[in-house]
Amino acid sequence: MAKLAFVAPPFAGHLNPLAALALAAQAAGHTVEMVTGHAKLDVLAEAGLPAVAPPSLGSDALEAIADAPHRVGIHPMRIARQLRASFAAIRAVRDELVEAWTLDPPDLVIADFITVAPGLAADALGLPWITTLPTPFALEASTGPPSYLGGLQPMPGALGRLRDRAGWAAVKAGKGLLAGLFGHQMAAMGLRRLRPDGSEAIYSRDRILALGLKELEFERDWPAAVRFIGPLHDNPEPALQLEFRPGPKILLTLGTHLPWAKRTLIDEARALSASFPDMQFVVSLGRPAERSRTPVFSQGNVEAYAFVPYGQYLTEFDAVIHHCGAGIASACIAAGKPMLAVPHDYDQFDYAARIEHHQLGFRANHIGHPDTATKLRRLLSVPMQGTAKFAAYAKAYDPRRAFLEEVDAIVDRQGKSRCVSKSSLNDEHMPSEPETGTGEITGPESVLDCERHRS
Repeated sequence: MAKLAFVAPPFAGHLNPLAALALAAQAAGHTVEMVTGHAKLDVLAEAGLPAVAPPSLGSDALEAIADAPHRVGIHPMRIARQLRASFAAIRAVRDELVEAWTLDPPDLVIADFITVAPGLAADALGLPWITTLPTPFALEASTGPPSYLGGLQPMPGALGRLRDRAGWAAVKAGKGLLAGLFGHQMAAMGLRRLRPDGSEAIYSRDRILALGLKELEFERDWPAAVRFIGPLHDNPEPALQLEFRPGPKILLTLGTHLPWAKRTLIDEARALSASFPDMQFVVSLGRPAERSRTPVFSQGNVEAYAFVPYGQYLTEFDAVIHHCGAGIASACIAAGKPMLAVPHDYDQFDYAARIEHHQLGFRANHIGHPDTATKLRRLLSVPMQGTAKFAAYAKAYDPRRAFLEEVDAIVDRQGKSRCVSKSSLNDEHMPSEPETGTGEITGPESVLDCERHRS
């Protein structure tokens, strides 16, 4: 069995899938260790997963970078501010991982796609590593609707192909510009934007595990390293017993980020609920550390909780209004729940485009927009054509099994490579006759030692 290192920031959409995979690997007999931020160490320990935080990270260092007090969008100064803080953290964490893994190297590193440091450390030490990617469309392409341009949907014909080529050129030019502006910081870490073969260097060259549904994605070209294994919806926090009011219910959530948008969330829920007096509106504020059975707000047909675990309670809702995060979007698809998609920032607009295109729900500009109540009423009265079909697609995936297949293949490949190397070394150093009189090979390591290592 192998030793596996899982590295992810302490954010639900990134850490939770890796925690689920780590538990599966642990159950299969592998030794696992989680590397994340301080905020989730106790939660992971309670779930039975050994976890450490890089010493250079303060108690909320990563949260301070991710939870901007305003929308980031494509605002150049806000993006630059986040990147500057990210590069400082990446370099420190990379150095700490190199030091730790030099003393006790894992057989395989599994890194969430936004954690650049573990890939750099693994490459520096010659360790194999996998990228996990909850948002497959984040990968660059040359065909199909480009990402990060407001949520583009497929456009047929020559005009559509021209739009897509121009869009991808603009996306790549923007990334190249940022790489140029931060070239000094990237060079100091040994980071480059592209490898000589044109692949993006922040992702594994060998395997990228897409934690999503391929059927949800628009037609496009994918890197050869990509394998779709399906999403995971597990939550490492212990179960939480909540009791909602009886009757039809709507879940309203903006995930665990977007603090600037949540300031008005309860007020917006109250305003929207006035048009649906027979519906119960349950608001999740996305604060798992403050989880409680008691609502933080209750008035009329609106109740707000610090945290509502999707995996436990999604089946109780008739529809979901959400921000188009990877976790809630894929959970709604698996549960067959219609969605009112209200994207706010980052990649959420691209998820909204997929939800709308595949008839899984409608897209709204803002929870407080005058058209939102109209769209919600349509969502509740007209069956969405894509929900049953995509729920069946989701059921066909087995991400844990697929992940363990990848682990076994990579570890076995590394073991064979190691054994070939050691066998060659033994051939060079093996005496013509055994020097000890025992018939044993006295070289640095025998092939039998390799077999024992692999087992």
